[in-house]
Amino acid sequence: MGKHERGWVEATEKLTAQLANGAEPDADLEERGRPDLGEALADRLRSDFPDLTAVRHAGNSYDSLGDLIVESPDGETFVEAKFVASGGTRANLGQDTLTQFGLFEDATAWSDFREEIGFPEDREALLREFDGYPDDVRDCDWSYKSAVYDRAKHLKNVLDVSRGQNTGSRADEVLTDSDATEGEREAARIVNAILDLDREEKLAYFDHLREAEQNPRNVETFAHLIVCGYHTADALEAHFDDDLEEIKRLLEADAYRLYEVNRNSGTVSVENPSELLAGFDWRDTRVEIPEDGTSVSVVTGPPGDRRRVLNIAYNWKNKFQGIQTPSMNVFVPEA
Repeated sequence: MGKHERGWVEATEKLTAQLANGAEPDADLEERGRPDLGEALADRLRSDFPDLTAVRHAGNSYDSLGDLIVESPDGETFVEAKFVASGGTRANLGQDTLTQFGLFEDATAWSDFREEIGFPEDREALLREFDGYPDDVRDCDWSYKSAVYDRAKHLKNVLDVSRGQNTGSRADEVLTDSDATEGEREAARIVNAILDLDREEKLAYFDHLREAEQNPRNVETFAHLIVCGYHTADALEAHFDDDLEEIKRLLEADAYRLYEVNRNSGTVSVENPSELLAGFDWRDTRVEIPEDGTSVSVVTGPPGDRRRVLNIAYNWKNKFQGIQTPSMNVFVPEA
C-alpha cells in the first residue's frame, strides 16, 4: 500500500470510529478520508454490535491486531478493516513472499531462480523473432524492462486482444483462423511460446521447492495472518513474530473480525476468521506442491483428514504470463 493510500485509509478508519461513537466527524479527516465508506462501515458495526459502548482506532502502527477495537459489555473485538476494489483474491503479494518469510528455509527465491535458469534471455530471444515491430518499439534498448513490456504490448495489439480476454486463448483463435495474416500468426506463435516457457519455468521452480525444507510454524503463521486480513508485506512483517498462540486465542475467543468495504459500491461484508478456520487440526502444516500446475496450497491436519487452508497461484499481473509484474495471488478456498 502506497503512502497516499495509507493516508486516506487511516483517515477513513478514524472517521469510522468517530461516526460509530456518534461524535461529530473531524473536518480534516473528512477531507483526507472517504466519509461515505466510513459511514457505511460505522453503520455495519452498530448493526453487528448493538450493545457497543465505544469504538477506538488502534493507532497508525502495526502494534495491534486489527485497525479498530469495538468495546461492548462482552469485551473487546478487534476489527481489521479492508477497503477493496473487488472481491475474489484474498491477497496479492510479492513474488518472493514464501521464501522471504521463511516458509521454505533453504530455497532460492522465485525471482533469483528465473535468473539462474536463463528465463529472461530465453524470453528475449522469442520476442526478437517478430519482424513487425514499429521503429520506436524495435529501437528500445534491451537494458530497460520497457523493451520487454513494449514488445509484448505490441504483440497483443497485433492479435487484437480485447479487454478482459485471455491472451493465450486469443492466440489460439488466430492460429485456427484461415483469414489471419502471416504477421498475426507469427505474433500468436511467439505469445504461445512465451506462455509455454513461463509454464515450464514455474514447473521447474516447483520441483526446486519440493526438494526444500519447510518451516511448519512459519507456514501456519502465514496462513493465520492471511485469513486475518494481513495482505501486504509490511503487515505480514510487522506481525510475523507475534505469538501465534495469542493470535489463535483471539480467534478462539471470537474476538476478531475482518470487514471488507467495497470502495466503489460502499457495500460491507464481514468474515469471522475463527469460523473459516473452525475444525482445523494444525498438525503437519505444509505447503503442498502439485506435480503439474502453477499453484500451491497450504494444507494441514492428520493423514486421512488433510484440509486446504489457502490456495496460492504464481502469476504475472500485466500483459500476459511471463511478461510483467510477477506476483502471488492468494485465495481462501470455499468452505
